[in-house]
Amino acid sequence: MKAHTLKLSILPLTAALLTACGGSSGGSAANPVESTTASYTVQITNLTHSQPFAPAAIILHEPGFNSFIDGEAASVGVEQLAEGGSPTIALSEAAAASEHLVSIEGAGVGPSTIGNVETVSIPTANAANLRLTVMTMLVDTNDAFTAVNAIDVSNLAIGSSMSFDAPTWDSGTEANTETADTMPGPAAQGASGLAEGFNVLRDDLLDQVHFHPGVVTSANSTDASAEGLSTSVLTEADRWDNPAARIVITRTQ
Repeated sequence: MKAHTLKLSILPLTAALLTACGGSSGGSAANPVESTTASYTVQITNLTHSQPFAPAAIILHEPGFNSFIDGEAASVGVEQLAEGGSPTIALSEAAAASEHLVSIEGAGVGPSTIGNVETVSIPTANAANLRLTVMTMLVDTNDAFTAVNAIDVSNLAIGSSMSFDAPTWDSGTEANTETADTMPGPAAQGASGLAEGFNVLRDDLLDQVHFHPGVVTSANSTDASAEGLSTSVLTEADRWDNPAARIVITRTQ
């Protein structure tokens, strides 16, 4: 009899526990709320031996926008980035485009160095047509920059990455004299030149964006047959092979 009474007294407690747990263990959990933001990281690796990279223009946008086009004249923003290392105007030009989503200035990157992880976010709805543009100057040059231009990254799943090898471009806005007065980087500064960056005068006769042929560098004093450019303050260490940079984009959310 006592055992029967004990069983009856347990029943209300059991029912209360089942109610608190939402009924039975077979119930489904609430669906997680889908994020309305897609987040990405962008990281630049400098693959050159001796060329520092200036601060970068990092732009996420939709199809239809190009910061530059091979064979066409560079915009003022690209000219300033390629000659003086400043991405400010290039970022402003991107922000004015109807296809623009988000853009930031990334930190400069030293030679043979992996750069900072830069984070950018956009509305999730825009991820399906996403394009990536990244541009940064090789500062021991007249107007060389390495870039990826309107690369399709729309298929990136959360947790996945895409890696791109970036070639070197010549903005076609400044003659490649390689003098201490016309380049803004440490090579020109070390030679006590003016180390001028951007100059509004476009003295490159081509005046078109094109693949950069590489620097000539100075005359080789130990080998007369290997003479370089007499005006150049650069050495063989300042040369580079393509690609000049590796750019990795990762979707984190």
